[in-house]
Amino acid sequence: MDRRCRQFPGVCPRYQRAAELLGRRWSAAVIRATFEGPARFTEIRTAVPGLSARLLAERLRELETAGVLERVERPQAPGIVEYRLTHKGAALRRVVDELQAWADRWEGPPAEPSAP
Repeated sequence: MDRRCRQFPGVCPRYQRAAELLGRRWSAAVIRATFEGPARFTEIRTAVPGLSARLLAERLRELETAGVLERVERPQAPGIVEYRLTHKGAALRRVVDELQAWADRWEGPPAEPSAP
């Protein structure tokens, strides 16, 4: 633990930034949607029901700025953009898997989707 975190043992600034990044609505779901490999915007949106296009675009920008995802334009197919995890993003897999395990243990069965 560095000096900054020892100075504020209950509120480490790096921990707080990381928790806020993952805690933003839909961020962890967007990250999880890219665990199987690069994904296009529509593929991520399909994988995360209820996520609007506007909010997905916002989360993708935030995760890219944070260095968790990278936006890759496919040169062989102009206009095709994919998002993939960086090494920093891939390192979150264990965290996200543990969060899922915690939710499975403590949050009960998933809610049924509401009918349109």
